[in-house]
Amino acid sequence: MKEMNEIIEKIHSIAEEISQNNVRDVRLNYDKDYGFIVEVVLNQNDKSAFETWLRLIEVIGKERGIVLSVDWTGENILSEEAFVQYAVEVMLRSGVGPIRKDKFSAVKEVEEVRG
Repeated sequence: MKEMNEIIEKIHSIAEEISQNNVRDVRLNYDKDYGFIVEVVLNQNDKSAFETWLRLIEVIGKERGIVLSVDWTGENILSEEAFVQYAVEVMLRSGVGPIRKDKFSAVKEVEEVRG
């Protein structure tokens, strides 16, 4: 746990620098699908928060299997299209994407189509 606290402190420090001291909170969570998640809450709007997130990914990289999540307290100023573009860019750069909860079965899909 000491190592995890050091990682959180490191991420907090880097986030403060990148966001120009707009970090509200940094906390550690655990998700059964993703593992450890470090959530950074920023006092920024959505656009600035996404830009901070992308820089964090660039600087921190894939730190020992930790997923980096960012939330913001400011306004949502991005269009839906721009929001999706930023979200996709975060997923591509971080290597973390959505997880499908149900098992996919090609046989089942074909059977449903055929009726």
